Amino acid sequence: MTLVAVVARRRYQGFEYLARDGQGNNWSTVERDARLYPSVHEATRAALRLPGKVRAFALPICH
Repeated sequence: MTLVAVVARRRYQGFEYLARDGQGNNWSTVERDARLYPSVHEATRAALRLPGKVRAFALPICH
């Protein structure tokens, strides 16, 4: 088991995860579609680069 991190944001139904595809940044409600970052530090950097109204944060997960 490896500790990795994802970028997430809270919604009424639960979490949404940042998923990257060829068209830019998209959000997914499915954790397996989330882009994995090697550390919480890298995920935090990615979350801070998003617009402030998104209110995203790094979330560590076991993968």
